[in-house]
Amino acid sequence: MSFFKNIVDESKDAILYVTPIQSQKDKSKAFKIAYANTTAQILLIQSDSGLEGKTVAQVEKLSLINGLENVLEQVLQSKEDINIPIYEALAQETGYTYAKLNGDGEGVTITFLFSLENDILKTNAGFLDSTNDRRIVNEKELAGIINNSVLDSFNNIICYVKPTYDAKGAINDFRIEYINNRMVEITGEEPSSIIGKTLLEFYPKNSTNGILELLEKCYTTEKNIKFLRKYHFNGKDFWFRNRAIKMNEGVMLFAKDVTREKEYEEQLFVQNRLLTEAEAVASIGSFKWNLAETDVNYSENVYRLFGYQPNEFDSNYERLLSFVHENDVEKVRKSFKEARKHRSRAELVFRIVTKNKKVRYLNTIGECFKKDANWYMVGVIRDVTEQMETESNLQARNAELKRTNSDLEAFNRVASHDLQEPLRKIQMFISRLSDEEKGRLSPKSQGYLEKVKSSSDRMRNLINNLLSYSKVEEVVELPKSVNLNDVLDNVLDDLGERIKELKAEVRSDDLPIVNGVQFQLEQLFTNLISNSLKYIKPDTKTKVEIKSTLVSKKELPQVLGLVNDTYVKLQFLDNGIGFEKKYENKIFEIFQRLHGKNEYTGTGLGLSICKKIVESHNGAIMAKGKPNVGAEFTVYLPILI
Repeated sequence: MSFFKNIVDESKDAILYVTPIQSQKDKSKAFKIAYANTTAQILLIQSDSGLEGKTVAQVEKLSLINGLENVLEQVLQSKEDINIPIYEALAQETGYTYAKLNGDGEGVTITFLFSLENDILKTNAGFLDSTNDRRIVNEKELAGIINNSVLDSFNNIICYVKPTYDAKGAINDFRIEYINNRMVEITGEEPSSIIGKTLLEFYPKNSTNGILELLEKCYTTEKNIKFLRKYHFNGKDFWFRNRAIKMNEGVMLFAKDVTREKEYEEQLFVQNRLLTEAEAVASIGSFKWNLAETDVNYSENVYRLFGYQPNEFDSNYERLLSFVHENDVEKVRKSFKEARKHRSRAELVFRIVTKNKKVRYLNTIGECFKKDANWYMVGVIRDVTEQMETESNLQARNAELKRTNSDLEAFNRVASHDLQEPLRKIQMFISRLSDEEKGRLSPKSQGYLEKVKSSSDRMRNLINNLLSYSKVEEVVELPKSVNLNDVLDNVLDDLGERIKELKAEVRSDDLPIVNGVQFQLEQLFTNLISNSLKYIKPDTKTKVEIKSTLVSKKELPQVLGLVNDTYVKLQFLDNGIGFEKKYENKIFEIFQRLHGKNEYTGTGLGLSICKKIVESHNGAIMAKGKPNVGAEFTVYLPILI
């Protein structure tokens, strides 16, 4: 028994074996300590001997465990495992948090353990930590070992097997001579029903999982062998970490249930794979760095960001710097030096040169934290090349836009003064010439004069419209609530003479209130209604109708790209000459005219101005028409509810 006794004696867990004694006074059972390992002796009496022979009540630290003897009697009779907490003072003093009690009908094993939650992960009694290659005991001692009830208190499965031989004398199986009761928890079978079976009879899959070959190797070479295997019992998978030790004419097998660990490993593997895939999709990587060391632990995608396969280059910090663009090396070195010195956040953008000599921009963010006595930095590395290129293009476009705006401002100054002034003089002299030479010019000369006058009038209208178009977005007036009924009334008042002249009919629904600039909305209505009064069919009464409905975002044409929840839909319909479908988008282009200047007056800017006004109000405008039937202009404006 010396082998197992030494192992139990050297266990980190405190182990006692107590047996019942009959009290002469009240016929109740008391319990005497039959065995105590070294850890238990030191735990309970601060000595490596002296516990054996004492009763539980005589040991102060045991007597303070509430109801211990009652529980011992219960466990003795039920033969079930029971865990009981240790009183707080002893727990604080020793670190043990609970005791596991296991009865065998003759006595009870008490094992003091540190953590109930981690019990399944603990290695009891040092069995799996044995480093000796061989154990030899006599048969009597071995019989005592396998009949010792202390083995049933271990969390590991302990099994002793002997080889069986075929007709040629070769090992073909192993017969189970002993197995402790831990197997009951796995298979539901009592040890008595398992002992005597061969490994193949007990678990047929042992013929293909390599177990027999490993045990044969252990038996013949007398070398300890460790291995991990999965088993399937009662519809469940179990993983065991095993150690086989040659002992006399057989092999002692110690199996630790690591199923939970394997489940955690598999979950962790899946999570790591998901993280790796997510990093690849997002073009990011991650790292962890012990700041006291030079090596950095990178995720797989960090290597890919540099153009390499995972682990293709070493993880030394200086190796990382070798990829940094020569103009950014000092910036990177200084940033990380400051972060390491002050344990502060590091954040910077720098360039690298990849394996295929391409320049990429990376953004790194690292945070420092302390664990135990070490400082670490964890962070992410993100490829921001496209973002940097986009920002660069945006800056270039902004610079171009500033130049364009500057040119537009210069044009406004020219159009508002430099072009207007000579035009006014031309119109003034044309007027004088017309008055002074009235009746004296030949019909041909008078025709020329009228054409000059018409051209100068169109030039003035063109300049005014260009000014209106260029100043739509320069309005200083802030948007406010505007009643579109008031807008329509003002516009109809301005166009009253033309409406009366044509005997046109203008009808409108009740219009809502919107948020906008009133004079721009009046210009919008003016241009749209004027178009209907301009492009009319001869010998047909002109009709203009304005419809108003509320629509939600989901009812809008997707091509418009509008984002507000609710809009007012304004439809300007007429029965004029209309236009062909191919002009539906082109009609809003600047200087776009569908008719000759001698057919209809205009500059080709009216509808361009309408579009710009609507867009400045976060809306949209569409057009459709049919030749000789009419035109319809639809305006969408955000509504105030």
